[in-house]
Parts: sequence; C-alpha cells; structure tokens
Amino acid sequence: MPDLYILGAGCSRNYSQSIHRIEGLKSPLNQDFFRMSQLVIKNTGMKSDPLFMEAIETLIRTIAPMYGSSKSDLEFFNDPQLNLEDVMTLLDIEFRLFSSRLPVRLRQYENPCLRTLKELLARTLDYALKGPPCRKHQTLARRMKTGDVVLSFNYDILIDNALLSLGKITDYTYRMDFFKVNHEGRWANLDEKQSEVTLLKLHGSLNWIRCGFCKALMLYRYEKQTMSGEWGFKCPRCSSGETYAERMMVPPAQSKEYGDQDIAFLWVQADRMLKDFSRLVCLGYSFSPLDSDMTSLLRRFRARQVKMPEVDFVNPDPEAKQRLKSLLGVKKITQYDDLFSYLESTG
Repeated sequence: MPDLYILGAGCSRNYSQSIHRIEGLKSPLNQDFFRMSQLVIKNTGMKSDPLFMEAIETLIRTIAPMYGSSKSDLEFFNDPQLNLEDVMTLLDIEFRLFSSRLPVRLRQYENPCLRTLKELLARTLDYALKGPPCRKHQTLARRMKTGDVVLSFNYDILIDNALLSLGKITDYTYRMDFFKVNHEGRWANLDEKQSEVTLLKLHGSLNWIRCGFCKALMLYRYEKQTMSGEWGFKCPRCSSGETYAERMMVPPAQSKEYGDQDIAFLWVQADRMLKDFSRLVCLGYSFSPLDSDMTSLLRRFRARQVKMPEVDFVNPDPEAKQRLKSLLGVKKITQYDDLFSYLESTG
C-alpha cells in the first residue's frame, strides 16, 4: 500500500545548505516569520527598493495599532505577539468584511497589505533557502514510491524540486488546472503525464501565479520566487502585466472560508485520496486545533479506516504528538526530533 506524507514548516526548517551568510536567518516558522523577514530586509539590497519599502511601511502602519504598538519602523517586527498566520488572517478578514472594496474594474480582489505580506514572505523564503537543492529533501524524495500522496502546507518548493529532479512528479502532480507552465522564462504547455507521486499543496505555493484579470493559473517550474528578476510576469493568456499577478499563497482563513475555488478543489481531492495507507509520515506539522479544515480532513480519514496505518512523527513537540494521537485514535506513534534523525533511523 502507498504511504501518506504530511509536511509543515518545520520540515523546511531542516534546510542547512544556505549560502546567504545572514546570521540567524533560517527558513521561517509561523512564530518567527517577522523576525526572519526583518533580517532579510536589513541585510540585503531590499532597503534600496523605494516602492517595496513604502509598501512595507504601509503594512506596519496598518497592523501595528491593532497590536497596541506605536512603532512605525522595522522594530515592530520584533513584537512577540506577531505570527504569520494571525496577521495574514487579520488582513484577509479586514478586507473581506470591514473595508470598502475598490471597484471590480480595478481587479482589487485582495488586501493590498496582504499582497505586500505575500511578497515579503516570498522574498524571505527566497533568501533563507538560497543555495543548492536540499540533501535531506532529496533523500526523503528517493523513498517516495508510486502511489504515495504528499499533503504539504509549505509555500516553498524544496520537496517539489527534489521530486522533480528524480522524475517522480510531472506538472500533473499538483492537480491544479494550470493554463501554462513557465520553464526558464518561456511559456509552454503542461506535461500532463501521470505522476508517480501526488503532491497537494493545500495553502498554495511560491511557484503558482494567478492572473487577476483573466484568472488563468500559471506554474513556474523550479522557481523559488517569481514576478521579479530577469523574467517579469506577463500573462500568456491575456497579456496582463505584473500589476495583475496574484501569488497563490492563501492565508489560513481563505481555506477555512472555501472562497477560493481552486484551493477548495484541492481539499476535495485530498479527501478523496485519503483511503488506505500503510504508513503516515508527519514532518514538521503541529496539528494545531485552530486548523479546523485539517482536523476535519483527518477525522473523515479516520472514519473510513478499518485499520489505522503506522505513524512516524518528525517533530520534537510532545503536545503536537498527543494532538495527532487524539485525532487518529492511535495508541503508538514513533517520534523523531528532526528530519536527519528520521532519515538516519529509518534508512
């Protein structure tokens, strides 16, 4: 039988080959994202980009009062109250419920501050993961076999590139209705051959772009970050430029609301695929009780099982382990502190 893998931000934290030379910078977790992004802004040429820094200042002025802070500079990002999911959710709800939206003709479908935050997230991940492909993810990818399913909550594409380099996934693996794929700056038709491994990214991905004008979805192969650098975005369907490009990195509130049909479709696909597995491997995901969509998905999975699979849990947090045991109703879970120890112990 196939195996099921669940990947969270703690899995990407295992990346140890970075060449950025920024002291203290690691692949961000929910609770330290703003501190990591501050390191990137202060130690790169980002501060010389006046338009982006103006957007960052607007972001800070918008959210600081909501956290009881009078700070208006980057020091606000050190506030211990901040975490990425809360701020993304706050900005999403503020726009959808409490703001007067711009006319539809302007195609303003998301909070401008949320757009800025997504761009900051993309740039932070780009610098934190700057370097060669992750050896640990490549080792993990080699173990994945035909029929395995990966549920990823990570925006980065460490596991994507590892699987793609081994020929284990095609463009079809994501189960997304992409219009075109971009490879080395050129638009092409998708490789629709069946994929050995299914990879469902339930919160979106750095290499997914949606045109805000015609709503076409695009996939960038290999790219950690798009819409910057040598190849600017130009929609291959309607020729709209970067102004209309939307990063498909949905805040947690979006998936809970099911307002995004493409992401909602992925959750339906995940539910259909969670059938019989010989092993469940959870890497760096905490199973927070606030993730009600994932809780519902796993409870539906549990209801269909005659016998629960064996569970490997790669996360040092004992409370997260207990939450998973309760969700699945299993008595035994084998726990590992990090990806290296898991790969070494089970190799």
